[in-house]
Amino acid sequence: MKKLLLVFVMLFAMPVFASDVDDYIQLLKTDLKAEAKDFITKGMISFSAEEAPRFWPIYDSYMAERGKFLDARLALIMAYAEDFDKMTDAKAQDLLDRRFAQLKLRDQLNVKYRKQFASVLSARRLVRFYQIQHELELLLEIQAVSVIPKMKWWQEK
Repeated sequence: MKKLLLVFVMLFAMPVFASDVDDYIQLLKTDLKAEAKDFITKGMISFSAEEAPRFWPIYDSYMAERGKFLDARLALIMAYAEDFDKMTDAKAQDLLDRRFAQLKLRDQLNVKYRKQFASVLSARRLVRFYQIQHELELLLEIQAVSVIPKMKWWQEK
């Protein structure tokens, strides 16, 4: 988990115009995928012989679609950083609208995959999976927001 948090620090603390942004993003996605599976496996304690072969393909599909949200979140953060010193109310409103749209689509994806996960896991194990997934997402989000500067509301127009 420390490795994953280090990757996030590297990604969000780096200059926005660095020439190797794509390399950092690829590193983030690779490490995130590996670390997330390990985190889920440890948190679930054990999968039964029937659960594992049915769970992981659904999870891989879920995470592939979730990757689109990571891409969109990174793009949003990059747009924020790019306009940070020249932010207007219109740009700020656009960023906020984009963020809420992302969250709505993410929730729709969770509803879609909940049914698939429920076909593999008991209700209690499903709750445990979503608790672990939520914990992982919160840890990553906290790390990201801790290095992103807050909006300058007092800035001249």
